Amino acid sequence: MRDPKTSAKAESVRRIVVLRPNHRIGNTLLLTPLMQELEVRFPEARVDLVSAGSVARPIFERYRNVSAEHAFPGKSYRHPGKVLSVLLHLRRERYDLAIDPTVRSRAGRFLLRFVRAKRRLGFRWADSGKDRVLTDAIEPAAAPPHHAELPVYLLRASMLRAPEGREGGALPMMDLRLSDEERREGALALESALASSGSGSAPTVGLFAHATGAKCLPPEWWHEMVRQLRQRSPALRLIEFTPEDARSRLDGLVPSTYTPQLRALAAKLAATALVVIPDGGVMHLAEAAGAQTVALFRTTSPAQYGPRRPGSVSVDANDTSPEKVAALIGTRLPKSAGA
Repeated sequence: MRDPKTSAKAESVRRIVVLRPNHRIGNTLLLTPLMQELEVRFPEARVDLVSAGSVARPIFERYRNVSAEHAFPGKSYRHPGKVLSVLLHLRRERYDLAIDPTVRSRAGRFLLRFVRAKRRLGFRWADSGKDRVLTDAIEPAAAPPHHAELPVYLLRASMLRAPEGREGGALPMMDLRLSDEERREGALALESALASSGSGSAPTVGLFAHATGAKCLPPEWWHEMVRQLRQRSPALRLIEFTPEDARSRLDGLVPSTYTPQLRALAAKLAATALVVIPDGGVMHLAEAAGAQTVALFRTTSPAQYGPRRPGSVSVDANDTSPEKVAALIGTRLPKSAGA
């Protein structure tokens, strides 16, 4: 049974703003557990998400309480007029609750000070100038490391006054809330892309070989992994998901598919048996779509960014050979895959 004091708080909160002015797909998807938590705790509230770029709208398309209208340009320094316009629109709004959901974001803390809100929730910085704006200041020391769990912890620690902020049930998974129709269309599109790749009954493994900077594995690594997979599981169907430039990173070694629309790409990823993918926005998209993933990490921490969905696994790609990754994939596929 909900505590009467907590219930009274919920009824008084009708307008919420979440301040995450970031244009990256992954950082935006990592907010989906928080939005689910807000939906449960404040079912009648409207939640305005302050983001950047254009990714927030398709990500939260099926979150009925979430508005992603307030978006800064992706490269704000090039568009001062648009930045000013968003700030003026925000300043005119009045909120019951404003949330800076990350541990240390200068932009988030600036906006927390800027918006008009009765309550301002965020992690304590141990800096009196930055913390003075908070009406609800939460110590980050006991917070979970994963960036999908941090904002939920922040909210629960504030609302429930629990030392660990972990009361209130299981932590929500990232979720794009794909519809049944989107999933059917994704499966059909994937089958169409695989039309010349063997039996439709064989499992399909998706490969996404692109990543930014040092996260990226060399082509030779991927070529050897593909060779090992084909040797172990000849019937397996392999397909490369190409990034936004539509160029293959595997030199045409396997069939490829390009999908510019975010939700359509997610639906195709979800139609695979498994996706092998480096840490990055598309990895988070696959997880939010419900796909099983083998996530490859080189420079970032799986404890902070790794897949949380059952059946998925994080791999240290610095210490794991293509052969070992291929063997790991084999353990996660139906036994008939090697036939």
